[in-house]
Amino acid sequence: MTAAKTSPLLARIESATARMTRSERLLAAYLTAHHGELALETAASVARKVEVSPMTVGRFLRTLGYAGFDELRRDVSRASSSSAWHVGDRYEQFARGRAPLQATLSASLEREVGALVAVYNLATDARWQKLARDIAAADEVYVAGYQTVRGVAMDFAARLEYVRDRVRFLDGANGTYAELFASGGKKKRHVLLVDIRRYSRDARLLAQAASQLRVPLAVITDAHCHWARPFTRDVFHVDTEVGLFWDSNAGITSLLNLLTNAVIGHLAPSVEQRAKRLEGLQDQFGAFLD
Repeated sequence: MTAAKTSPLLARIESATARMTRSERLLAAYLTAHHGELALETAASVARKVEVSPMTVGRFLRTLGYAGFDELRRDVSRASSSSAWHVGDRYEQFARGRAPLQATLSASLEREVGALVAVYNLATDARWQKLARDIAAADEVYVAGYQTVRGVAMDFAARLEYVRDRVRFLDGANGTYAELFASGGKKKRHVLLVDIRRYSRDARLLAQAASQLRVPLAVITDAHCHWARPFTRDVFHVDTEVGLFWDSNAGITSLLNLLTNAVIGHLAPSVEQRAKRLEGLQDQFGAFLD
């Protein structure tokens, strides 16, 4: 099996992170979340969506080493594998519907499926696979999420706890995060933070504290997040806009499921032993009907 490689665009963004302005971080987030669709974009269309000037887009591309958007498109196209994917006859019939509601839903479905395809591509990235290894190797894993993604983060923490011990969801209720920052010793800790618009003040403060204390941190967020990159290079952007009233959490949930699966791959066969112990505890306490 060949080693995973970070795409050229993502590698260039990662190397430029430390010196980015706020506008450049917004552009980096958009290009990262939509890099599989950039062949259909122009500098003007990206500028309009990110709400910056086309000059800002051009200047940022030159910072990354591209002469212009055409060169970026060629670079992305060369790095991409075949983009053909099939979702079956049911989707095709649904997408051809002419009723206004069905047409709206079919457009949203197409965007959501596209976001999921991008998520699966992201899971082949070298940085993502390193994150899975780091979480598997950490002595303690802390997960946090706020507002509308709090439940998504809690679900991930609960699933991860089934495959490894010392996983904790951080709710911040104690006002200090002492369980993370006040513990002594030399344990390897890792924080995973989930956040989307409107971004949580608590999320930023937690990321800042983790960065200051040099606790490894990864952030899974949407395509517009501009605040996370100063605190960690491990920022993974997911497209959440599918044309519905609320942004969709499907891509983020899928990416977290893929992370759990990758961690299991690094922990086997200890996962099987832990699962058996938990099954025994489930039977002992009778919490499940089946």
